[in-house]
Amino acid sequence: MRRPGGSHHLSITAKLAAIVVVFVAIVFALVAVVTLSLRLASGARAYVGGEGLWSKGQKDAVYYLSRYAQSGQLADYQRYQDAMAIPLGDRIARLEMERSSYNEETVRRGFVAGGNAAQDVPDMIFLFRHFRWLDRLDAAIDVWRQAERRLLELEAIAAELHRTIPADQLAPPRQQLLLERIATINAAVAPLEREFSVRIGAIARWMQHGLPLVIVGFAALLLAAGLWVAFVISRDLRQAILALREGAVRVSQGDLNYRIDVRSGDELGELALVFNEMIVRRRLAEEGLRETTEFRNKVMQSATNAIFAFDLQGRFTLVNRQTCVITGYEEPELLGMSFLPLIPLEYRAEVQALFEAAASGRGAASNFETPIRRKDGSTTTIVFSNAPLMKGGTVIGVAGTAEDITERKRATAALAERAEELARSNTELEHFAYVASHDLQEPLRTVASFTQLLARRFSGEDPDANEFVGYITDEVQRMRQLIEGLLTYSRVTREKQQPEPTPLDKLLDAALANLRTAITETGTVIHRQALPTLPVQGPLITQLFQNLVGNAIKFRGEAPPRIDIDVQPDADSWQFSVRDNGIGIDPLYAERVFVLFQRLHTREVYPGSGIGLAICRKIVERHGGRIWVEPGYPGAIFRFTLPI
Repeated sequence: MRRPGGSHHLSITAKLAAIVVVFVAIVFALVAVVTLSLRLASGARAYVGGEGLWSKGQKDAVYYLSRYAQSGQLADYQRYQDAMAIPLGDRIARLEMERSSYNEETVRRGFVAGGNAAQDVPDMIFLFRHFRWLDRLDAAIDVWRQAERRLLELEAIAAELHRTIPADQLAPPRQQLLLERIATINAAVAPLEREFSVRIGAIARWMQHGLPLVIVGFAALLLAAGLWVAFVISRDLRQAILALREGAVRVSQGDLNYRIDVRSGDELGELALVFNEMIVRRRLAEEGLRETTEFRNKVMQSATNAIFAFDLQGRFTLVNRQTCVITGYEEPELLGMSFLPLIPLEYRAEVQALFEAAASGRGAASNFETPIRRKDGSTTTIVFSNAPLMKGGTVIGVAGTAEDITERKRATAALAERAEELARSNTELEHFAYVASHDLQEPLRTVASFTQLLARRFSGEDPDANEFVGYITDEVQRMRQLIEGLLTYSRVTREKQQPEPTPLDKLLDAALANLRTAITETGTVIHRQALPTLPVQGPLITQLFQNLVGNAIKFRGEAPPRIDIDVQPDADSWQFSVRDNGIGIDPLYAERVFVLFQRLHTREVYPGSGIGLAICRKIVERHGGRIWVEPGYPGAIFRFTLPI
């Protein structure tokens, strides 16, 4: 609550100003003397500092001008001009101040160009204009003037260098002469700089020793007059500070409903108001934090995975509901408990190493699988990840998540068992097909033999009997072709030869040799590229080429067959193509042609069993590749890949 009246409404600044007013009233007579002394000291100090800048500028100008004469680099000439701007700026100020009626702005620009602070310029002008009658000051200015005259000689040298160097007109003798002149000027200016420094330093010390005596007397009067005023004002300030202290203590103890009594309208009163507002904001922030914490806890408790945290000793510091479900422990039992008893002994060292890596900040575990022992003694399998828990750049613990994968592993094991059973069933089925196909040939041979006997017995006697015998003979032949095709298909699956690096040109030659009669009779023209050497099962790849080329010959058009065999490298395989100019394939049947016993034409038009392309697919897939057809009219392109 604000208390009106009296001095309570004044700001601290106003209260301190009252003290100043009292001091000014007491020492008003001394102000002029003190001000004069301070201006003189400030001016002398500024000239001392300016002399140092002037000296540095002169030395830098000599250095960079010498470098420019030797290097011819324009950057050195620019640095010379920057350095020379300091003494030239001081010269402008001096010449202007020596005029009977001077322009203060011109002097200010000159001194600022010489590196002096703008706020020191008035005191420098005051000392120069009004105290030239001091012999020491007048002598120092004369030395300054002499040094400038010598330094200006550098400008003429710089102009000559800047004119001749870019035009490549500076002869070495002239260059050496100019460097010697620069050195001579530098040697002449150096003692003048030292003399000016000595003289201006003496003036500064002379003024420095007199000022303390004035200041001591001035301070004594101020102290006597200000003690009483300071006592009165400090009493009010102390009461306000104690009120703030009481508020801070109460808030630190958790009392967020406390309000500080606002005793004045000064800055401490404003601070009390801000403090009260801060208490309100903190109460609202804590309420928001409490709501956020409740939301986080709800999210954690509803998560389907276990969420937990450990301290650096591996003890649980945070768990959610799913953690309790997986471990079988209640939350109070887990908190403070080490995770190691949950890990079976044979996995404990590895899990401990993963925890220590995270606790030291060296790394984090990701999807590590391990069994854990539940409270009831049963075992379940989890997969967990962890990461360092950081605060202020320091690891303070380890956070992690885990998922119970026991049921998933059981399902995976069951699936693997079914896959194994299916593979065993397929193997048995393939064996059955091979045995059945092999064993069926003997009854077929018997049927064929007796059919031939019947044909000889009834030859010429009964036309119907001859026709029926012909039907039987054709069907026996067809059955023999189907059985032989099935045996060939079965051999592809049962082939046990390990892939060996083999030149595919050699295998293609063998396939074409097997088809030599068909190639000759049909006038087939074959164009082929050089084929690579790949790890393959030789007999199967020979069968692959033979079936593809044989199909291209079989399904020819009216023109003689033309077959192009090409190969192109792919990312991690080779892509082969067999292109023909035959009758082509309807796009609707692009997949059907690779199905076992599928035919697109009748046997009367194109004989065969419908197994050839199915065998091709089986061979390619056995080698880890794939085969497809690009249909067309006329002709088709069969493509397949084989891995490198």
